[in-house]
Amino acid sequence: MTRSEDKFAGLLTEGVHLIRLREAKTIQIVQDELGYALGREGGSSIEYWRKGHIPPTLADIEKLSQEIVTRAGLQRDWLKQFLASAEHPYPDRICDQFFPQTESVASTVVTNGQLPLAGTTSFDSDPFIVGPPITRPRHFFGRNVEIRRIFSLWKRRPLQNVAIIGPKRSGKTSLLHYIRAITTTPANQVRADQNVHWLPNPKQYRWVFVDFQDARMCRRERLLSYLLTSLELPLPDANTLECFMDVVSTHLQTPTIILMDEIGAALLSPELDLQFWGSLRSLVSNSTGGNLAFVLTAHETPALLAQQEGKPSPFFNIFGHTFKLGPLKENEARALIAGSPRPFSEVDTDWILNQSGCWPFLLQILCHARLCAL
Repeated sequence: MTRSEDKFAGLLTEGVHLIRLREAKTIQIVQDELGYALGREGGSSIEYWRKGHIPPTLADIEKLSQEIVTRAGLQRDWLKQFLASAEHPYPDRICDQFFPQTESVASTVVTNGQLPLAGTTSFDSDPFIVGPPITRPRHFFGRNVEIRRIFSLWKRRPLQNVAIIGPKRSGKTSLLHYIRAITTTPANQVRADQNVHWLPNPKQYRWVFVDFQDARMCRRERLLSYLLTSLELPLPDANTLECFMDVVSTHLQTPTIILMDEIGAALLSPELDLQFWGSLRSLVSNSTGGNLAFVLTAHETPALLAQQEGKPSPFFNIFGHTFKLGPLKENEARALIAGSPRPFSEVDTDWILNQSGCWPFLLQILCHARLCAL
């Protein structure tokens, strides 16, 4: 299964489950109804597509996406991701047809010549994020123990390397975004209970986020250029691994954290070979004066994952600090639920806690569904 097919399967499954929760129906009934809407005789096609098989026609993809968005109350961002994962050639056009109000907002100019603030649109006011990772600190809840321990590893040199392990939809990517942003986010853009003072002189730190689900990041030359550009380091005449090593070891003088999301995808790239990973280990261990650290996410420990993919590099042995993500603590889950602009009853809150098992992804789905039903 390709990354695109895997993402399509995950988004389709997410949509089916959200409809199930919103309409209090079984998965089989939801699948049958979606199948009927597409002119099928039942839900067998939906079940087949949930295994990563993309519908054969654009008409099927468009009709399926519109049915799910309508019944599940999903947003433009989800629709665009769904269409892109199904390799639809015109996702923006379909999104514009289904969400025409976003175009009017984007093109409106107020009398002083400025665009409306993002916070005035309905998208930004939604407190529950279903589908995409959470990128704004004020929407992030929980993981307080992990966050405190991780930042404690970066208060002095040498900076320590961190692995964040967890199953799909456990919040690994959202945690990376939070770590990168929280120390420099203005106080008026976070909740009162969120600490932003994790690091001494936080503005001195440089952060680079690498998404290995982006195919461009799995090409060595593109990745090396991206890293140097993001770090505002000189670009050498030759875009080679050797020149990259020279530039970083010579010019990197400030604390730098490189966050690598979905390292498993990187291990599938033939261009990111043992020499590449060995060079990164050399940089972090011997060539940057303790100013460089890596954080990676994966569903297995890095060394085991590298062994499974036939790339057992010593690089993956430097991640001595491993954090395994499970469900949120109950008090963290309750704080997330309490973020609803319209308070839920105690009965609803208990039901959401029980049904979600305090997993953040399910909490977001259930809270979104309950808020839409109020």
